[in-house]
Amino acid sequence: MKASLSRRALGATLFAPALARAQDAAAWPEQRSVVLVVPYPPGGSTDNVARPLMPEWSRVIGQTIVIENRGGAGGTIGAEMVSRARPDGHTLLLFPTAIFTISPTMMRPPYDTDRDFVPIARVAASDAFVVVNPEVPARTIQELVAYGKANPGALRFGSAGNGTITQLQCEMFAESAGMRVEHVPYRGSGLSVNDLVAGHIQMICDPAALPMVRAGRVRALATFGDQRHPEFPDVPTLLEVGLAERGAMSWFGIAAPAGTPPATCARIAASLEQALKSPEVARGMALGGLRPAFETGEAFANRITQDRAIFADIIRRTGAGVN
Repeated sequence: MKASLSRRALGATLFAPALARAQDAAAWPEQRSVVLVVPYPPGGSTDNVARPLMPEWSRVIGQTIVIENRGGAGGTIGAEMVSRARPDGHTLLLFPTAIFTISPTMMRPPYDTDRDFVPIARVAASDAFVVVNPEVPARTIQELVAYGKANPGALRFGSAGNGTITQLQCEMFAESAGMRVEHVPYRGSGLSVNDLVAGHIQMICDPAALPMVRAGRVRALATFGDQRHPEFPDVPTLLEVGLAERGAMSWFGIAAPAGTPPATCARIAASLEQALKSPEVARGMALGGLRPAFETGEAFANRITQDRAIFADIIRRTGAGVN
């Protein structure tokens, strides 16, 4: 595992704003659709970023954007597809934190995230929640910890798949609380939410469950955010109760295949920044517990490097692996 982004990948992300204004910048997009690959099934958090972003982003660039869900193997199937695509900016990857920060350590994917991709921009962030089925006899996070300790193995948590942040955040919480829990990986967040509601699993750490929290079908006990969520002011942060650490946050970015020209990357980034300013995009993302969060260049490259180190340490401490 590399400690930081390769020089080529970093250099491609350090496109100055002037590039976007350059008169000789490569024409993008061409007169054809842009394919945005979401490496998970519909209904999960990554898909919940894509759906509200797509209409406004399409309007900004003047071309159709086609969302293609390619789920499986913790997101690596869809990511591999993009890594092999033509580097012209017309096949892009919408990736969650895990693809660039967790999978390289846990999954041994069939690509090198540093060598085979150009990370263009962060577009969204999320505060995951610890969410339980109402049959779990806990109405507070402290009661959940007490129950988990008193009943080792009674709690099974679901995730969007092996090597995803929805796995790592639950593993981190359980390790901090001193609980023994069983991991049940799914092919996407939507499936794990369905099984949580049905009572087949008892817990998830995923913003995709928020619609069911609002509907009263499941119960949110804590958030991984640095601050309490404005929609759920009575739900404490794990930081408040000493059961989490700063930095293990969930975010989503756009990447292109390696070799995509820097001028094209600059145009993509500029169009994303413009689209993310739309109130409609913010409202759509909020339904899934998400918010627009634009970041590019050196700041985004540094975030990837720092978060990779954070999650590598969590993996080492918790012994999290592939189920």
